[in-house]
Amino acid sequence: MSKVEKYSGTCYSGNMIWRKWNRLLFFYSFLMAFPAVVFFGLNASLFIFGGMLVFLWKNSRVSILGLSKFLQWVALFFAFGALASVFFMPEEQSDLAFQRALSVLPNYLYWSILIIFLIQNRHLLDLNVIYSAIFWGVTFSVFYYLILQSSLSFLSVFKKFTPNNFSFVLICYAPLSVFYLKNRKGNVWALLYLLLMSLVLLQDGRRSGFVLVLAGGLAVLFLSKVSWRLVFSGGLAFSILLALYHSPLVENFIYDSSDRIYTFMYRTDEVFSSDPSYLIRVAMVKKGLAIYAKHPVTGIGLNNFSKYSANFDRAFPGAELVVFKRGIQRKSAHNSYVNVLAEGGLLLFIPFVLILLWCLLYFGFNYFSMPEAHRPPFIALTAMAVHLYFITAIVNVFAWFLIGLCCSLVYRK
Repeated sequence: MSKVEKYSGTCYSGNMIWRKWNRLLFFYSFLMAFPAVVFFGLNASLFIFGGMLVFLWKNSRVSILGLSKFLQWVALFFAFGALASVFFMPEEQSDLAFQRALSVLPNYLYWSILIIFLIQNRHLLDLNVIYSAIFWGVTFSVFYYLILQSSLSFLSVFKKFTPNNFSFVLICYAPLSVFYLKNRKGNVWALLYLLLMSLVLLQDGRRSGFVLVLAGGLAVLFLSKVSWRLVFSGGLAFSILLALYHSPLVENFIYDSSDRIYTFMYRTDEVFSSDPSYLIRVAMVKKGLAIYAKHPVTGIGLNNFSKYSANFDRAFPGAELVVFKRGIQRKSAHNSYVNVLAEGGLLLFIPFVLILLWCLLYFGFNYFSMPEAHRPPFIALTAMAVHLYFITAIVNVFAWFLIGLCCSLVYRK
């Protein structure tokens, strides 16, 4: 059965219905890469998603949700884990803790439904439409962050990007944008576009963002076909980059652009011993593991990590610089994996990690056999999975759209 044949043509021709669906898909994907638009405090993409559900319910001859695939069941268990973390909270938690958890529970249920939905309707996901929308969404995000944000922040329909939010959007969607531009305009334009995004992050002091966006984009550009010529060219390029890395000109440029990235690249020992950002992350990982040891099954409840005080191991180098500061217990987990483990316990952590691992293992084992157009989301997911270790960002819906897109490609032959 073709894509169009899955729709009823009672009111419109098949092509008309297909165009309407692609229009919804475009705007939904666009708002994932440009998540600054909000209505009534909710990301605007949520309303488009509701429209997608209604559209398919009216026009599709097959079920729009289902549990026929393994990852759909895992997504369902992720929802059960979220429910358990809210309704089986430790007795020591207050009513306020329950209210905080309950307030974010719909988000977790939405993400689970999103994965199930995208897998079920995987053959309706036109990658040309999605990649085009992502490209324009990322472009709007860069333009908005650099130029328009300060002048539009008074409007309630626009949410302000923090540097971390902006960096995470680019990590998730730069590979898809670069791939789209590569196919439309060629490698040179795609490389210039990638360098622009990387320079913005460099100037902004986003260390992991700079590295991961650059690496993800270069992977899309140069790892489409592995050959001896590519290996030789890659080795030569790496040698040139290594020489540039140690050149005074590049070192001075990075120093003038961002002290944080300069320290990260050229004075790594200082990062591990005296950088407050790194040391806070170490402390919060230890706090999260202490919470898990005390509440291993269902955790302390969603949205409660920074409100929960726990005794944790303070015996690590540089601990004296951060652990005794006022408000250390109020910090976020700075690590999405630890945050999920502490707040949701194993019932939430296992399905979450299993979804990521399943997609990444599929990518690793099928890299050479999958179509080139299927690779960018998995490259982006790899970069995102690395970044999640350094930031609590999994609570953003655009991250779950990327996860759901990869899940759908696992089953799309």
